[in-house]
Amino acid sequence: MEVQRVTRYPLRGRVQVAISSQLVLSGYTRDISLGGICVLLQDQIPLNAVYPVRFEMAVKGKIHIITARAKSIYGVFASGGGFRVGLAFNDDDPYRSELIKSLAGKKPLVDATRKEHERVSGI
Repeated sequence: MEVQRVTRYPLRGRVQVAISSQLVLSGYTRDISLGGICVLLQDQIPLNAVYPVRFEMAVKGKIHIITARAKSIYGVFASGGGFRVGLAFNDDDPYRSELIKSLAGKKPLVDATRKEHERVSGI
């Protein structure tokens, strides 16, 4: 039986993870898939917890700000310092999905007049 591997796309941008209402960790994105995102943070975060996350996606020369709720599923020490953290998206967002698909060279179905996609996330 063959296990299908999820396609991940390189993504370099800023990210914020809200640990609590008073603490927001900043870092950088590493890669993304339809199911989640890998980020680089200076501090480790508790696993199996859901966090509000806000990150940048550069698609076709335009920066999009995406907010989501995501569950931390792994955290490992990064060789260059900090921690590589895997976050699984908790929600299905068609806008985010279309942006991710466009990273693979697929024609995006995103409305070009939409300036910025942000939901109230608490961060």
